[in-house]
Amino acid sequence: MKQNDQYDISIVGGGCAGLQLLHCFASMSAWKSQKTLLLSSELSLQRSWCFWSDKPNQLQHLISKSWSNVCFVGDKFKVQQSIAPYAYHYIKGEDFFEYFKKDFFPKQTNLTIIDAKVTSIEASDDGFVVTSDTQNWAAKNVFSNIKNIDFQSANHQLWQHFKGWFLTSSEPVFDETTITIMDFSILQGDDVRFVYVLPFSPTEALVEMTVFSKQKSYNEAIYDDVLTAYMQSNYPQVTYKIDSSESGQIPMCDAKYSFEGNNKEVLIGTSAGMVKSTTGYAFHRIMKDSTAIANGFLGKEKIKRLRSKWRFEIYDKILLGILDKKPQLGKTIFSRLFRYSSIKTVLRFLDEETSVWEEIKIFATLPIPIFVRQAIILLFR
Repeated sequence: MKQNDQYDISIVGGGCAGLQLLHCFASMSAWKSQKTLLLSSELSLQRSWCFWSDKPNQLQHLISKSWSNVCFVGDKFKVQQSIAPYAYHYIKGEDFFEYFKKDFFPKQTNLTIIDAKVTSIEASDDGFVVTSDTQNWAAKNVFSNIKNIDFQSANHQLWQHFKGWFLTSSEPVFDETTITIMDFSILQGDDVRFVYVLPFSPTEALVEMTVFSKQKSYNEAIYDDVLTAYMQSNYPQVTYKIDSSESGQIPMCDAKYSFEGNNKEVLIGTSAGMVKSTTGYAFHRIMKDSTAIANGFLGKEKIKRLRSKWRFEIYDKILLGILDKKPQLGKTIFSRLFRYSSIKTVLRFLDEETSVWEEIKIFATLPIPIFVRQAIILLFR
């Protein structure tokens, strides 16, 4: 098997986590002296990313649309509020990868990119040996997002799966200033399901069905039937054209995560638990973690990885347990969450930025007996 030159850094996986880390590395003054290898079997993704923030970030130029108003539709009620100074941002997957391919990569003279599917990462005297079916590479430091999630260590395992339509309507029916983060007005099943709407203009929107369930995905017809019924119910007499679609699956589980792989390589992204287990949001968490890694590794400081505070880990475990065993309660829980707390407070809570007192007030609005029962189960597990 062919052995290549040794690299200072190897990033395994050219997805959201690998490329964000690479981008953060490149912002450091020590970057140019690091001979770097990016190994990825794919540099594309047929989906988009969303996140909320009150501050600009390093990839701000990739945001194609932002909203300052958020709407939630629950059981016979609707709430719509401004989230300023926060904004809800949208980045197209195709724009993300196109930027790296055409603008970022050509400027990195110390970067080698190889299309390869990595099969193993092994420790060596000088660092690591990264292996594919046909080649191997030596690297002093490896950052990887290819380690499978240890589902065996999880008490509760769900999947967030979705399908969305990018559509154009015949009439201006969308409020382009407001996203609908969750709409539970659709017919519920033996799962948690809602519709999510991102309006790009009065006639253009992404309308998406999202599901939390034990199944990883459903038959395409199920998503399409729900989306068709939603459009008929909410926009009657309006014709529309489906321009394209997106779909995906995101793990939602309380598995045990580590920042190190089996051979002490540094884990990033999903492999390092950067997906928020109860929401599926990951882009902004990965951005924060990538910044911490780069500042520590190339800035010669102690690396302070992004880790959930212990109480939020408990909150997530309790909610996952409820949604796992009694998914029909999902609509009730999210409806109470958004009905009795401001949307801005809910977003801060989901970002783990609330105080204990704020969290007490939030939990006081929820079905307390259900949460106490699940907490007791968790305590004695």
